[in-house]
Amino acid sequence: MGTADLHIHSIYSYDATITVRAILKQAADAELNVIAVTDHDDIVGSLEAHRLAPEYGIESICGVEVSTKEGHLVALYIDKLPTPGLSLVETLIQIGKLGGIAIAPHPFNNLPNSLSMEAVVGALTNPRAKAVLKGIETHNMGTQAFDTVAQKLSIYLPLAKIASSDAHIYWAIGAGRTEFRGSTAQDLRLAIENNATTPIPYKQEFASKAILSWVRRMAMRKLGYASDTTSASQPINTQKLTQSFIHRNKKK
Repeated sequence: MGTADLHIHSIYSYDATITVRAILKQAADAELNVIAVTDHDDIVGSLEAHRLAPEYGIESICGVEVSTKEGHLVALYIDKLPTPGLSLVETLIQIGKLGGIAIAPHPFNNLPNSLSMEAVVGALTNPRAKAVLKGIETHNMGTQAFDTVAQKLSIYLPLAKIASSDAHIYWAIGAGRTEFRGSTAQDLRLAIENNATTPIPYKQEFASKAILSWVRRMAMRKLGYASDTTSASQPINTQKLTQSFIHRNKKK
């Protein structure tokens, strides 16, 4: 059986503190087979991870956490950025045209940027959107206090159950992971599409620890540092990141 963490943020997200190489090293150390770097409305880091992943003995799926009018959506198996700001159904249809599938992240908790039950059910009533929306996070390290709701409601939905770290700091990668038959990215896609994944429960409460660690590391990032291939903070190219954000916003 393989394991995957399909919701990880790199320094190409405004609120994360990990370089792409640090993500890959930590994922390998955590003995994950497959990961997805899913930055906020930016696919640059994910494309970089996909290119570098073989050096670390793992596979990295290209993906993004895209903003929709109803909340965030994790798109996987795509190599282009879907248009942010569309409706959930429009976004799902666009992801399908790009050859990808999607997962509802941290849902049903009334938090900003989380999809509601009504939004998910509404998307599932549209045949084209339903063909793309294939998974739902029942375990998300960042929203552990709300996971019980998603776990209970997911029983009634035709969606693969996914556990993710939603990591914004290096040590959290792999704290949430999904088990699937096989070991490759294509094995994982088949498992998701056939509702045959198993979310692995957390071994401990991570949320409070993660918040404190994130605050400290975000302060370091503002000074130009981020977690690189070791847990230590290293200087990062903030100019490159700024250019990426400007390019992204020009496309909106």
